[in-house]
This record gives sequence, structure tokens and C-alpha cells, in this order.
Amino acid sequence: MLTALLQRTFRPSQDTTERNIRYLYLEIAFASILASIVSFNSAFAIRLGASNEVVALLTSGPALVAAIFSIPSARFLQSRSNHKPWIFNALLLMRLGYLLVPLLPLLIADQKVAATWFVIWIVLLNIPAIFFTNGFQAMLADVIPEKRRSFVFSRRSIILAIGVAIMSMVVGYFLEAQKGIFPLNYQVMYVFGVLTVLGSSYYLNKISVPNPAHRPTRRNLRVQDVQALTEDKPIRLSPPIRRMLMNMAVYQIGLTIAASLFNVYYINHLKATDEWLGVNSAVANIGVIIGYVMWERLLRRHSFGWGIRTATLFTWIFPVSVGLFPNLNIILFTNFFVNIMHPGVDLSSMNTMLNLAEPAERAVIMSWYNSMLNVMAFLCPLIGAWLAGFISIDIPGVMFIAGAFRILGSLLFRYNRVETEDAAEASVTAKA
Repeated sequence: MLTALLQRTFRPSQDTTERNIRYLYLEIAFASILASIVSFNSAFAIRLGASNEVVALLTSGPALVAAIFSIPSARFLQSRSNHKPWIFNALLLMRLGYLLVPLLPLLIADQKVAATWFVIWIVLLNIPAIFFTNGFQAMLADVIPEKRRSFVFSRRSIILAIGVAIMSMVVGYFLEAQKGIFPLNYQVMYVFGVLTVLGSSYYLNKISVPNPAHRPTRRNLRVQDVQALTEDKPIRLSPPIRRMLMNMAVYQIGLTIAASLFNVYYINHLKATDEWLGVNSAVANIGVIIGYVMWERLLRRHSFGWGIRTATLFTWIFPVSVGLFPNLNIILFTNFFVNIMHPGVDLSSMNTMLNLAEPAERAVIMSWYNSMLNVMAFLCPLIGAWLAGFISIDIPGVMFIAGAFRILGSLLFRYNRVETEDAAEASVTAKA
């Protein structure tokens, strides 16, 4: 599979769709380097002396920004006929913003204060990032034929996971080997990440997006479609979309309530090193690789609804095992297992939302979905950090709460089902 993926990525093609897919594969390979580095953000804040609450803000703050700006940014992009420069320049601005991170320990002598400003800056960087997220999701639907989306999404995620797995181990080993010069080791890491991720921006700009004249704008849609794009007319959420939002909101509580506490628990309680954190990230991404291969094939034979119901059924195992067994080796194993399950949820939920939304409304509908995810990602880590402060609950108790909500979310997907048309769900059966 890996050989075929490499051949598909690098062989020349005159077909616009094939070139776009190749560029999407290449850009995500470069993006994986910065992604692996960003995964050490909370470790950097913790080692600078950040409190549990500040670390929770690192997780929840970006989500708050995204929740506030998601829908307005989607409507702003929807009012523009040419999305490409807005989307990709916003991403580039966010990535270049990481160049300020290495300067913070130099500008602020007190490391705890530097940690706070580091978190604030990461939160602010998510303002341009949200323009990219909503616009890019909608743009993927324009540049990738519907029958190939699941395949391309899964292959992009596999490439990302391979890159993050490799780079996480390399970066973790580097940080641990050079821990005597902290924070210089982290500063070098961030500079390296920004420079290499420019390759991602280069390939993104080579993507050929359909001519704006062929997009669903006010000038070329029917009267009823134009009304859907009018900013002062709210887009109606269909019953399946409302059920999807409600089910996923409950499930997201389980995914996010303990999100900021994992590294705190590993570093402060289990004394994990940066090298172990890198190995843990690598193991998780190896699970993701296996998961995307497995679920992409399973979803050729089953519906996206089945994928969500089945994958969510097993994710509770990870937080519960962390709470029950404070052992780094057991955590590595269960983290590997749960990341085989997550791609099933991600592939199924993304394709379900894209199929439920009308093309003219897709960017706004996705912004509603992303806003819901971000509201949960903002509130729940703060609640989790607050609950962890109670002696009777502590961090393991929050892990059990996370597991309970994951189970509840899975039950909702099973009994409050989100159904899409059989033809739309069967679109994944086509071979790329």
C-alpha cells in the first residue's frame, strides 16, 4: 500500500484532479513535521511551569476562538467568489506566527509568565487558522470528486500519521538529549518546524481550484439557491443534521473533558520524559495509520452511520485504562488501540456531514459542525481541570468521566440514528 501511495504521489499526470490529489498528498507530508512539533506545545508549557488551568487554556482557548469566528468566517468566505487566496494566506500567517514562540523565553525572564504568554499567543494564532479550516473543508469537496473523497481523506491522514510518527520520535529524542539547554532545545525545534512547513504552503498554492465562475455564487445560481447564500437569511438545519450535532456534542464531551490532563498526568505524576512523549505520539500515529487503512476498506462495504456507531463503541477504553492503570507501558498499548478506532469516527462523521449538506450551503453547515466541536473543546477541558482539583475526583476520576461520556455518545449514535441516502453513503465504494 505504501509503495502504491508513493507511486501515485510522485508520478506525473496531465489530469487536473490527479495533480490536485498529488499536491494534497505532498503538502500534508510537509505539514506533518510542524504537526509533530505542535504536539509538544503542552509539554513546553508544563516544563516552563504552567499550572493545570493554564494548560487547560492551551486546549480550550483555540476552541473558543474557533467557536466565535467559525460561522462569521464561513459567511465571509461564502461572499467571496475566489476563496483560494483567503484560505491559504490565512494558513501561512498562522504558521509564520510560530516564529514568535522561540522569542518568548528571551523576552520574558520569568518562565511561568512566559508560559502564560505562550498559551495566549497560541490561542490568538487560531484566528487566521479558522479561516483556513472552514474554507479548506469546503474546497476539498470542489477539487476531489465525491466518489474519491473517502479514499483521499484516508490517504492524507495516513501520510500525516506516518510523518508525525517518525518526527515525534526524532523530536522527542532530540528534546530529551538536549534537555540540559532548555528552553533552547524547544526554540530550535519551533524554528525548524516553521521553515519546513513552508513546503506545505508551496504545494497548496499549486492546487487548481474550479473557476470561480463555476462556483455556486449569486451570479450563477437559481433564485432559490441565491436565497440560501443571502447572509441575512439563516440556513435551516435539517433533522438529520440536528441529530448529528446533538450526538456528536455528547460524544465530544468524552473526547475533550480530559484532553488537557493527559500530559499533565504523564509528566507530573508518572514522570514521563520528552523521549517517552515522542514515542507515545509515534505509537498513537501508527495506530492512526492502521485505523485509516482498516476503516477506509470497511466503509466500502458499510454505511458511514455504521462506521460511527461501531468506532465510537470502543474509544472509552483509553481514558478508563489510564485512570485504572498508572503505567506508561500500558498507556502506550491502549493509546495505540484507541487510535485505530478514531479514524472510523473521523472518516464517517466528515463524510456524513458533507453528504447531508447542500453544495451551496456546505461551508456554512460545516461551520456549524465545527462550532459545535469547538464549543465542546473550549468548555470541557476547563471543566476537566476544575474537576481534577477536587481531592475526591483528581485526574483519574476525570478519566472515568471521559469514558462514561464516550459510551453515552456511542449509545446516542446507535439509538438516535443519523441516516443519509443510501446512494450517498455508498459513494465510498468506488475505487480511487
